[in-house]
Amino acid sequence: MMRGLVVGVALVAMLGGAAMASPLKVRNGSTVRVALQGKREAGVGLRMRSGGWSLELGALPGAVADVFDVTDGATASKWTVPVDDGVVFLDQETFVAGHAYRVLVRRGAESLGATLVYLYPPSVATRTKVTFGDADAPAGDGDGIATVKKPAL
Repeated sequence: MMRGLVVGVALVAMLGGAAMASPLKVRNGSTVRVALQGKREAGVGLRMRSGGWSLELGALPGAVADVFDVTDGATASKWTVPVDDGVVFLDQETFVAGHAYRVLVRRGAESLGATLVYLYPPSVATRTKVTFGDADAPAGDGDGIATVKKPAL
């Protein structure tokens, strides 16, 4: 019974410390409000670039990021990602566009900060300009409307 009490207190202390971690200073992204369990929370929105999303932080040698999927209705998952040259790279094979992630950065057992990240889905199509010229005109005498016969079925 005593062991269960000690484990319970340690678990509450760890989870409480994660929730109270200082906010990270993020150098890229846009400010977003993310709805989690009916409440809105401030976060950082990241756009996809070259196979994933980059969360740019300051220099944090020896740090790692614990990334938790906190999207409503998603399976709770956790990944540990290295912080390379102050950047946490979230690849598109592991992480899902349109999901929200809680990122806790730590060095060993020391918490360095936390933030909420929303991964914007990639844009599917870009605007293109379509220009019709004389090459697209139907063959004919050029002065009138041409009649084109339909092929037989």
